[in-house]
Amino acid sequence: MHNRTEVVQGSISQTLVRPTTEQIDALIDEAVDALNRGDPDRSRQCLDNVLAADGQQFDAWNLLAVMALQQRDFPRAIDLLRRAIDIDPDVAMAHVNLGVAWMESGHPDKARPAFEQALALDPQEPGAALGLGVSLLALKQWDAAATYLGQALAQDPANVEAHFNRGNAFNELARHEEAIACYDRALALQATHVGALLNRAHACLALKRHEEAIRNCKQANALQPNRASAFVVLGDACMAINAHAEALASYDRALAIQPGQFAPLINRGNALLKLGRAPEAITSFEQGLGLKPSHATALSNLAGALREAERWDEAWTRCEQALAIEPSHAGAHMNKGNVLLDQANLSSAREAFAKVVSLQPDDADAQWAQGWCDLLAGDWDRGLPQLEWRWKKPGFTSTARQFSKPLWLGQDDLNGRTILLHAEQGLGDTIQFSRYATRLHGMGARVLLEVQAPLRQLMGSLSGVSQVLVRGEGFLPPFDLHCPLMSLPLALKTRPSTVPSPGAYLQASAVQCDAWADRLGPRKAPRVGLVWSGNAAHRNDRLRSMSAAALLQAIPPGIELYSLQKDIRDSDLPALQARGVIDMSARLGDMDDTAALIHHMDLVISVDTSVAHLAGALGKPTWILLSHMPDWRWLMNRADTPWYGSVRLLRQGQWGRWDDVLAHVQQALHMELAPPPSQLQ
Repeated sequence: MHNRTEVVQGSISQTLVRPTTEQIDALIDEAVDALNRGDPDRSRQCLDNVLAADGQQFDAWNLLAVMALQQRDFPRAIDLLRRAIDIDPDVAMAHVNLGVAWMESGHPDKARPAFEQALALDPQEPGAALGLGVSLLALKQWDAAATYLGQALAQDPANVEAHFNRGNAFNELARHEEAIACYDRALALQATHVGALLNRAHACLALKRHEEAIRNCKQANALQPNRASAFVVLGDACMAINAHAEALASYDRALAIQPGQFAPLINRGNALLKLGRAPEAITSFEQGLGLKPSHATALSNLAGALREAERWDEAWTRCEQALAIEPSHAGAHMNKGNVLLDQANLSSAREAFAKVVSLQPDDADAQWAQGWCDLLAGDWDRGLPQLEWRWKKPGFTSTARQFSKPLWLGQDDLNGRTILLHAEQGLGDTIQFSRYATRLHGMGARVLLEVQAPLRQLMGSLSGVSQVLVRGEGFLPPFDLHCPLMSLPLALKTRPSTVPSPGAYLQASAVQCDAWADRLGPRKAPRVGLVWSGNAAHRNDRLRSMSAAALLQAIPPGIELYSLQKDIRDSDLPALQARGVIDMSARLGDMDDTAALIHHMDLVISVDTSVAHLAGALGKPTWILLSHMPDWRWLMNRADTPWYGSVRLLRQGQWGRWDDVLAHVQQALHMELAPPPSQLQ
């Protein structure tokens, strides 16, 4: 926040408060005239002469104090004002000036009683209520500050600083709408007030009015292009709308203007972390901690970056350091939980997430993470309700649908009613959870299934669906209830032992299967479909994907290999061409095409992508290659899955190491699929 204290006092000509002898009166008048015409030396000489003649002259001491205030010599001003007040303690203006001197010296605790004394002597003394409000603001007594600043505005409605500082008090009280109203009044009086623009941006950020915040920051930047704090706030606004590259540029600009600032260094680290540049984030956090080594939030953020860099021991240490400083730091507990989760310590990770929830019950990430631990551990009764927090998670890729009809989570009888099931995340999620449509049909419901466009044709094969719809295409037909697909396990109280339809529940169209039979031609060897990488933009892509070369090294000769990926990275092309992998990506249209191609495979080997779910839903023998910490639906420490009876799970034994998985692939292929060496040409 940007606070500013205005020195409030009468004009110098108003500082004489009582008559003197003619000789002293003339010297004081001359001192005032000299000061007004810009000759402080002559003014001081006159006042020194006055005090030499009569050291009890209040006006002389007070006028010297005013001159010291103007010259920003605050220790001298305080000394002079104390002398004046000793002579006459009942002059409210002197107490106001003493309060100003203490404020400017950085002592709001000493300024406060001076302003209070001024108000006690004269409630209408100009500057007394404003000064008291600003001192209370500095002492973090927000309610009282807002009250006295309101009193100042009752006396002077056009006081820009009173509006500005009252806005700051409201901002601290999280009364952001009122804060914005104060800043707007200040800006109406002084359109170039940069502090009001920047603090208005803070209030807008709190209200998620991000575009307004960015506009205010840019207005401030136009007025003061070299004000580092304006770029810091602009960076914060960009972070709020996930414009991480723009935020990084703003923090860099702030640091170019004023190097070595703590806030932009830490926020820069946050931006770099969001951009997936953990090593650079670590450097930025460490630079910030060089300025404030005991800052708990900075230590916690560094822990998060170290975790992303897979430096878990160091991340753990930083979490512990942060919690030693601030035991109730929710972010440090959250990062601690994530480190434990990465190491598959589910029970301890859940304890850490539960601690976050105890501190911040509305923390959607922590609530959801608790559920994730329970689901991985197989406690779906406890975990599935927590999964509903996904809708409130910052940055969650889907938005909760708003319908006039009620959400169904198992509470109502479905017999004779129409329910809309709607996709919410990826294609694989839709494939996996669409199985519940058949169960709901068996409960007497008429089922409408809304899916992504590539699944339209394929989902027509799902039993129990009355109509397949594509999101965004046309109007929805009438329905009575609705449910997101990934909430259906909760609605039906699913447990690992009660997952419906573990066998094949989808099938490719016969027309497409025949077309692909013609394209593939006669079978010459066992056919294996491969998927080694998913969407490169996926946050966990580096954990779930591998190179084509790595997978191909595990596959023995004598097998006909097909790429089931629609998108192939340039870096994988040489290995695919060298091994003779057949690329059908140009002929793969929708997922029904992919399903028909899978129909002709003997085996599918895939990392955790939508193709893995598709192959499982088709009942095709499938080996899914999983990272050390998989998605919750694959559970832990088992080679099978209740979701797909034809799927075998091959898990990493160590974080990020595919060696043992690929060795298992190679051994299993030799035993189950590859022809003996005598049959190889």
